[in-house]
Amino acid sequence: MITLRDDELRVSFAIERLLAPGADWRGLVRDLVKRWPDEPPLELSLTLVAAASAIEQSFSSVGPSGQAAMHGYRLAALLSVDFYAMQLLDMPRERAADFLAYWEIDPFFARL
Repeated sequence: MITLRDDELRVSFAIERLLAPGADWRGLVRDLVKRWPDEPPLELSLTLVAAASAIEQSFSSVGPSGQAAMHGYRLAALLSVDFYAMQLLDMPRERAADFLAYWEIDPFFARL
C-alpha cells in the first residue's frame, strides 16, 4: 500500500484542482486552508509552487496545462503577499487558518 505524506497529499490535491477543467482552481486556496488549517501559512504557498512546477515538468507549457501552472504560481504569489500584509498588520500567522481573519479585511481569496 502506498501512503503519501501530508506535503505530497497537498501537492497532489493542488495539481488535481489546477488541471481540472473549468474554474476549480479559483477555490483552491480556500480549500487548502480548510483541509490543512494547522499547517504553517507559507507551507501552502510552497504547495502551490510545487504543484505548478510539477505541472510544468510533466506537461506542455502551452495550452491548458500551461495555464494551470500559471494559475498555481499566481495563487502562490498572491497568498504570500497576504502573509506579508498580515505581518505588517501584526496579525497572527502561525497557522493557515489565520488567513481567514485577514480575508475579512481583504476578501480577494474569500471571493475568488
